[in-house]
Amino acid sequence: MLRLIDANDKYLEQYKEAYLESVKQIELGNIKKHSMMFLNPEDNDIIKHFMDSRDQSKIPSYYVPSYDYFAVDNEKLIGVIHIRIRLTDNLLRYGGHIGYGINPKYWKMGYGKKVLQLGLEESKTLIEDDKILITCDDDNVGSYKIIESNGGILENKVENEDAGEKFLTRRYWIEK
Repeated sequence: MLRLIDANDKYLEQYKEAYLESVKQIELGNIKKHSMMFLNPEDNDIIKHFMDSRDQSKIPSYYVPSYDYFAVDNEKLIGVIHIRIRLTDNLLRYGGHIGYGINPKYWKMGYGKKVLQLGLEESKTLIEDDKILITCDDDNVGSYKIIESNGGILENKVENEDAGEKFLTRRYWIEK
């Protein structure tokens, strides 16, 4: 059964695998670097990072606290989800309240839709706003279909830039 859990040592090898597979997908042009949802586990203590992200005193002042979870199905780490409790001006343009990533080996298996559905349920008590913003790249067909299947209503598309790369972002709102 798919569920969201706090980061756990038991899944760190699978997290590393998801990170490496995502890097391959970047190299193949299937993911943009700015969309990468997995941190390099060689450079980061993933469990500490996920726990510290909840505490404003442990993150940079310009960051927003977020509740970050592993999405697991039985013994498999399917992906990650990040639920930000409020929006900044930057998150209004790109990032939104919720970001999620699925291990590429589990793409096109229906997990993205279910992970976002669980994240939306969890966010009802965490997010301060009345509506939830979720964004994705305009050319990420899989992601925008997942958002739309979870009730996302497209407000607009805005141009963004990261590391000199310009891209168009879809901005979706979902009522709590």
